Amino acid sequence: MKEHYYVALDIGSSSIKAVVGEKFHDGVNIIGTGQTFTDGISKGMITDFELAKSAIKDTVKKASISSGVEIDEVFLKMPITDSEMKFGEEAIRFGGESTEIKGEHIESLLESIREKELGNDLEVVTVFPVHFIVDDLHEVKDPKDMVATQSLSVKAGIVLINRTLLINTVKCVEESGLTVLDVYSDAVNFEHILTDAEAELGSVVIDIGAELTQYAYYERGGLKYASSIPVGGNLISSDLSQAFDTPYDIADKMKTQYGHAFFDMANDEDIIRLPQINSEDAIEVTPKDLADIIELRLEEMLLGVFEDLQQRSINKVSGGFIVTGGTANLLGVKELMQDMVSEKVRIHIPNQMGARKPEFSSAISTVSSGISFDELLEYVTIDNYDTAPVNTSAETPDDSDSNFFSGLFKTRKDKNEAVERPAEDSPAQHEKVQDDAEYEEYTDYSYDDGKKVSDGSTVEKRPKEARDVSGYMKKLFKNLFE
Repeated sequence: MKEHYYVALDIGSSSIKAVVGEKFHDGVNIIGTGQTFTDGISKGMITDFELAKSAIKDTVKKASISSGVEIDEVFLKMPITDSEMKFGEEAIRFGGESTEIKGEHIESLLESIREKELGNDLEVVTVFPVHFIVDDLHEVKDPKDMVATQSLSVKAGIVLINRTLLINTVKCVEESGLTVLDVYSDAVNFEHILTDAEAELGSVVIDIGAELTQYAYYERGGLKYASSIPVGGNLISSDLSQAFDTPYDIADKMKTQYGHAFFDMANDEDIIRLPQINSEDAIEVTPKDLADIIELRLEEMLLGVFEDLQQRSINKVSGGFIVTGGTANLLGVKELMQDMVSEKVRIHIPNQMGARKPEFSSAISTVSSGISFDELLEYVTIDNYDTAPVNTSAETPDDSDSNFFSGLFKTRKDKNEAVERPAEDSPAQHEKVQDDAEYEEYTDYSYDDGKKVSDGSTVEKRPKEARDVSGYMKKLFKNLFE
């Protein structure tokens, strides 16, 4: 059997990351990474095509050199911005004929759900199964190799994203010389960060990037809600720059080297000299002075997340909070969170060699999503030793109302059908099943721009009034999550 690699491309808040991985036992083995910082992206979106394309090419080159793998196909991850989620059901009827369930049946079910979600503004980015039901008897996670005589049905989640955002991102990646095999939302990817117990009991993953904070709630083993707020670690650096009248790049460096997110534990003995923007003289501050600013801003960001969860009636998080993303590198993030909520808090740092940084969590999770779906659908992808590549071009549908993503999905399907494997009969005709009201409370979510975290003004020292209000809010949310 030939060796297969998975390459994930993560267009983040301030940098583009790529990881090359392969299935390893029950996990992922990362064999190469690449990262390039660029001004061509913001909050997971392309803002300058040329700068972004240059950064993508540079990132892929770095990942190719470090892994020794020639990269021309990627799995693309999309952020939880301008997104909505629905739950629906679909079924295949077998008419009394004994049928062994294969990946093709599952693929056909998920593709049918994808094709029904047509719209002008939103595009399906990920369809993920919640569970399958075989002959209305067995509720299972993976029905392959089971025999059904009457039906196979699936309850699936559908993540939709702004159509323009998806098209432009895919276009930029493909103009960089890459083929996009599939696209996964971070809402689905974050599941791979959780342990089985965390996903079952009810947990919240919070990914704090440079300019975007994403969060997702999982319970009973599946995704229930996800959203984001357009602020991140860069806003902390901006606050430090304003508070101490020092250049932004200096403030960002000081945050990384000396910053602490929990004021009570910060060092007040070391002296840091900061150059001034409006003066030739430097000023002296301590890590505790930095922490006074950092804690206030990070508290505000986290309270914004907690407030949204409360509004969605998510007020019991028995599995705890899992924090990741580049800003999780700050000392004291765990201690600050533990001071704000009663549940356990865990900082997630990937344990794969060469990628042990929380900013790589999303990209590695995308690789895990690719592997999980390939196993479920019995796909074989990314064969880097194939000397005769299969032509995967697909014509763009003429129907302007057709699903943009269906062409991409068909490309991947055709590519995998070209791999030699036993022929299978086509799945039986589909029959629509109505949506289950069980998931109504988690449907149709999106981030409301009117609830952005306010920009901070210059802060010399935290006012006593602000600290008192912060303490009240922390007590409020601590009681909420007890």
